[in-house]
Amino acid sequence: MRSYECAVIFAPGSSEEVLAESVSKYVRVIDAEGGKMTGVETWGKRRLAYEIQHHSEGHYFFFKFRTDDGVLAELGRQLRIDESVIRHMVIRDELATGEEPLVAADKVEAVKTGEPQEA
Repeated sequence: MRSYECAVIFAPGSSEEVLAESVSKYVRVIDAEGGKMTGVETWGKRRLAYEIQHHSEGHYFFFKFRTDDGVLAELGRQLRIDESVIRHMVIRDELATGEEPLVAADKVEAVKTGEPQEA
C-alpha cells in the first residue's frame, strides 16, 4: 500500500452540514475500496490565490490515506461529479513512513469550518 494525500476545496457557500456529509462520504469511499485513513485535516475557509469557477474563497480539507491504486480512480470520479467541489488534487505522499496511526471511517466526526483542526 502507498500513502496519498488528497486536497479538496469546497465552494464557499456550502453549509457545515453539507461539508460534514461530503467529508464523511469521501472517507467512506476510501474505506469501502480497501483504503485505510490516516488523517483528515480541516483548514477552514480561506481566500484562493486566484478565482476558480467565479469563487474567490473556499473550504479546504486534506485527507491522508494508504491504499492501492484502485481507490484513486473511484475517489477521483466521485470528486469530479460533486458540484460543491471546486478543485481537488491527489498526490502520493513520499514522506509517509507507512507507520502512521489509522483513523476508523466511523470515527470521523462532524466537521467544523472554523479553526484548522485534525480529526
